[in-house]
Amino acid sequence: MTAESSSARPSLVGGGTALAVAMIVANAGNYVLNLFLGRVLTPAEFSDANLMVTLMLTITSIALCLQLVAARFVGIYDESGEPARSDRLARTLRGYALGAGIVTGLVLAGGSALWSQVFHTASFWPFVILGAGMPFYLVQSVGRGVMQGRLRFPGLATSFVVEMVVRLGCGVALVALGFGVNGATIGLSASFVATWLAVKMLARTGPGRTGAAPDLVTVRGYAVLVSVLLLGQIIANNSDVLVAKAFFSPDAAGIYAAIALVGRAVFFLAWSVATVVFPVVARRHASGGDTGSLLTGGIAAVAGIGAACTFGALLLGGPVLGFILGPAYGDLSAPLAAYAGMTTLFAIANLVASHELSQGRNTQSWLLLGASLLQLMLLLVWHESTAQLIIVQFVAMALLLGVMVARHLLARSSTYISTEEGLPR
Repeated sequence: MTAESSSARPSLVGGGTALAVAMIVANAGNYVLNLFLGRVLTPAEFSDANLMVTLMLTITSIALCLQLVAARFVGIYDESGEPARSDRLARTLRGYALGAGIVTGLVLAGGSALWSQVFHTASFWPFVILGAGMPFYLVQSVGRGVMQGRLRFPGLATSFVVEMVVRLGCGVALVALGFGVNGATIGLSASFVATWLAVKMLARTGPGRTGAAPDLVTVRGYAVLVSVLLLGQIIANNSDVLVAKAFFSPDAAGIYAAIALVGRAVFFLAWSVATVVFPVVARRHASGGDTGSLLTGGIAAVAGIGAACTFGALLLGGPVLGFILGPAYGDLSAPLAAYAGMTTLFAIANLVASHELSQGRNTQSWLLLGASLLQLMLLLVWHESTAQLIIVQFVAMALLLGVMVARHLLARSSTYISTEEGLPR
């Protein structure tokens, strides 16, 4: 065990709290920006701007894959007393991230005319602007993973605040100056660059040229496991907005985007819990410790966040949105609460899958991916109204959580039977 890991544990609660607060502040800033956009842009323009955010969140799968891979193996290598090996791994992952960022940027920018036609946007330029920021966005994710794996939650928290401040400042200023959706998208890409610079200073990794070589075969294999969970996250979190954008009228799609934007707050707030739990479980599992209490505490925290958001949306969601965005958004309390409740089920399932994944297993991740694909198929069949979209997602997420609970109870029953059979007669 390294000195760094020993010293990090006493500050785990404080650091985790700082991270949670920072992610709440960051998400609040992002929501302020989106509410500002909803106020000054038409519903159709807001739908275009929200599409850029949705595409960014879709590409987040690559960034989160790199971050979680770095977090797990940096935590394991550091726990084994090999920090130089962690630095070498980080250097390798940064190279992969840069290559993936360039390819992703070229796909967005090079196919911008096609994407504009598919998603019925007013201009192709937002796709080009978003593509330009992709290399910075993916490279910074490795640095965040290093900080997460080393339990440097204050530094990780700072990176989220920097991202929010730049995105909010640039986005509001450029839209106010008349740049519209292009200005909002420039704010997104500018925040990627600022975050990359902040993480570069905060992560403090070595040159990565010394120490034992990381086991890249194991790392790549684990990246495949992570990809299963993240692909399920992406489909579950973003397919409804894309379906609404493709099948609803521009104004109706913009109103649904506002519902999804607020409703997804539950997932992003809950992700702060998963971000803290993941590296701690990986370290404890590597040293042979029990991780069940961490999962139980995490589920309680996520359920509490979800319940607060759901009741808040039911009581105040519509009036608040109507006051901020205008009368077209004023009667949305019920769908906002339903969306928040549905997202709570998904957030709990995601935490369970993340807990298992941090230990090198991904059966729950496959279940989550299967449920997200079921959700997508149902959405493509039933998409006549906002209510249909939300109900379909509720069904898929309830089935997912039910199967996960049944599997957990079956596993506990099997363990109990095996223990009983091993007792002396």
